[in-house]
Amino acid sequence: MSPSPFFEQLFEHARQITPYLDGKVALSSAPNQTDLLYFEQPCSDTIQKLYEELKRAHPEAGAAYWLTRTWTLLCWQPIYVAFVAIYACRGLPELRSIGQTVQTNFISGFQFADTGYREGKREQLIYAAGEQLKQLFDFYRDEMNQWVRVRPGFTNHLFADGVLACLVKLSQLTPELTRDEIRAHAKLWLNACGLPEKLAESLKSGHDENSLKLIRTSCCLVYKCQGRKLCADCPRHPDNKQPKRAVGIKTT
Repeated sequence: MSPSPFFEQLFEHARQITPYLDGKVALSSAPNQTDLLYFEQPCSDTIQKLYEELKRAHPEAGAAYWLTRTWTLLCWQPIYVAFVAIYACRGLPELRSIGQTVQTNFISGFQFADTGYREGKREQLIYAAGEQLKQLFDFYRDEMNQWVRVRPGFTNHLFADGVLACLVKLSQLTPELTRDEIRAHAKLWLNACGLPEKLAESLKSGHDENSLKLIRTSCCLVYKCQGRKLCADCPRHPDNKQPKRAVGIKTT
């Protein structure tokens, strides 16, 4: 069975973003497949296996990195799919029905068993996407909490940075959107995802009048891996640190 035109368009646009974002419709896939993550299907062991693989691959990086990388891998595809669907396809699939393929040290490839999707105004779709992403990520966190403590504050900053990074990419792909429009979209997304609106301030003006750059509020800790450096958008990067205010000395 070939996917509907909406899903064909969604998968094509997703692959143009990155070939790792490879989607398909798989109505007959068994939801309990061990290498697939499905909403409300037990997957704690599968996620822990990914964590342990990252630990073996980068023993020098430490537990904070293994946890951060695991969470980032769980969330990157659903966020990207939401953006591609809304901005490129003007619709939204049921994000909670997404199945994600777990590979060695990585999560790449997704599928939908539910081919239903909704249409509507962009703001409505953003709020629907935010609610579905919250539910999906809460489920992942509950599954991980069976074997490691995962604080909501920790995951929320990574969630927000993932959303804002997609908005920066959107601004690059759609130059007709002004910086103010992208910032307005950022506040919509953050509100929809139950995240603090003030995090939109992480979007900074770029080198020209319409470009934007992100200074993240979270660090992926990849610099702890041997041979790796700080990311350009990392808050720890020297270029992104706020200059200290000079303290004057009073003279009389």
